[in-house]
Amino acid sequence: MKNTFRKINDRLAGFSLLETIVVLFIVSVGLLGIVNLTISSLKAQTLNRNTLIAYQLSQEGLELIRNVRDNNWLADRAWDYGITGTATGTKYKVDFSNFWPVEVNDIDEATLQLASSTNPGFYLHDPASPNSLFSRMITITIATTTAASSTVESLVQWTDQGQQREYRLQTIIYDWQ
Repeated sequence: MKNTFRKINDRLAGFSLLETIVVLFIVSVGLLGIVNLTISSLKAQTLNRNTLIAYQLSQEGLELIRNVRDNNWLADRAWDYGITGTATGTKYKVDFSNFWPVEVNDIDEATLQLASSTNPGFYLHDPASPNSLFSRMITITIATTTAASSTVESLVQWTDQGQQREYRLQTIIYDWQ
């Protein structure tokens, strides 16, 4: 009786070292997959958020130029006063706090700052506020046709995960007088 009990006990003794290593490897591969999926998801979430912000900043740039054109009409000035383009394109920076476009040479001069005191959460060109990820430059190109119109392009650039990203929107504005 003693012998039989001992044989059964030896067979149920537990996992061998090899079995334990195999189980730990399988669990580790599963956990590694979950961690990689989580990291990829967070990166995609950040990219999507920044792309949405860039889209809205780009759209705002076009709307600000339309606002200048509309105010020119209300003030009985030439429709393109202050937003005159050239055949090669004139570059501007503009924000909601100062509706008047300022000419720049390139997008490095058009970094947007994130307002912290007066208008918290808004993007503007205020050197007293901390820089944001985004830069916005408006390029106005006169039309080659006889119609009084200009092509307006709003370019927003930012660096995300070590890569330079950009978002462009384009429209045509007309003299509607």
